Amino acid sequence: MKLTTEQINKIDIILNKLGLDFLDFKLEIKDHIACQVEEEMKVNQSDFNTALILILERWENKLVLSESLFISNKRSFPKIVVDQLFKRFLIYNITLAVSVLAMSLVYINFLKNFEYETLFMNSFKWIYGSCFLICTVLKIKINFEKTVTSYSYMFNQNFWLFTIFFLMFNLSSGFINFFLFSFFIIVFPYLIYSFYKHQHFINKYQL
Repeated sequence: MKLTTEQINKIDIILNKLGLDFLDFKLEIKDHIACQVEEEMKVNQSDFNTALILILERWENKLVLSESLFISNKRSFPKIVVDQLFKRFLIYNITLAVSVLAMSLVYINFLKNFEYETLFMNSFKWIYGSCFLICTVLKIKINFEKTVTSYSYMFNQNFWLFTIFFLMFNLSSGFINFFLFSFFIIVFPYLIYSFYKHQHFINKYQL
């Protein structure tokens, strides 16, 4: 038993009221709920409203608003969103920590007394500056789009971190620069990945 457009729109409105405004999460969850409602109506001969209430009760623990300082200190998200974003946050920060440690060891053991350290760092500045320009263009593109996904949210969050590192990088020297560049090695690919996933979602649904 297929749901009508009006019934699907009702699910959409409910999810919006529950704070599920990341379109990638919302469409995936809406699809799951719609399929479960259809199954409930088919198996138990329930009407749409009765089936919807029953299914939403099953989702209640996942859709309850939850907070995490690791994700945002300004707003709450449904628990299912917080859990998924926290997994990304954890993987991202573990990778970042490993990168910083590895690059610090490289500097201490190989580059501390490197004859061409200044030239090396100047090359880093040109690379960092070029990548910062690329990310700025991508951010402008994201901001002009009306569609908000979890990936565009993560891009925006990390772009400001990337900007701070870039400014510090241009005001520092020596080990501090190398330390900051180790952040760049992880943050820049993550920004590109977030933008790619955001655009992939938009293209997939032709938004």
